Amino acid sequence: MARFDNAREAKEFLISRIADQAQRDGVPLSEIERKELYFSESGWTLPDIMEVNEAFERDYDQTSYEKKIKKLVREARIRARKEAPEEVKSWSDAIRILYKEDHYISVMLGHPTAPRHPFVDLIRAVGTGLVLSAIFGIALRYLESHVEILKTREGWVFL
Repeated sequence: MARFDNAREAKEFLISRIADQAQRDGVPLSEIERKELYFSESGWTLPDIMEVNEAFERDYDQTSYEKKIKKLVREARIRARKEAPEEVKSWSDAIRILYKEDHYISVMLGHPTAPRHPFVDLIRAVGTGLVLSAIFGIALRYLESHVEILKTREGWVFL
């Protein structure tokens, strides 16, 4: 059962954990950077988010920002696993709620539609191919040992 009733509660939980991790690590997180975590074009967000977003796009490098937030998220989740295991489920619940809508923070949380590393995709494709080949090979061996097939003038005969 999720402990959050809506995206706003989930987002506020996650942003508070990210801001806390930034403070623990001594990583500067400006007010604009913190507010940008609330950005959404369709879901709940701050009333002044368009002004915040304009300032962010003008004054910040998006790639560096996303990298910084991803690192803070990773470190905060590792710390939660070690220090507060009961909080790990809250992280998962909050992320699950946000994935249902379009929120910028989801990109930095590892949203499934976010771009993945091409090598990971290649490994998954090769692994899937190997598994399917093995299943096909096992099925053929089974058929060879249990079904005898003869070719006759009239067609195939299964014995």
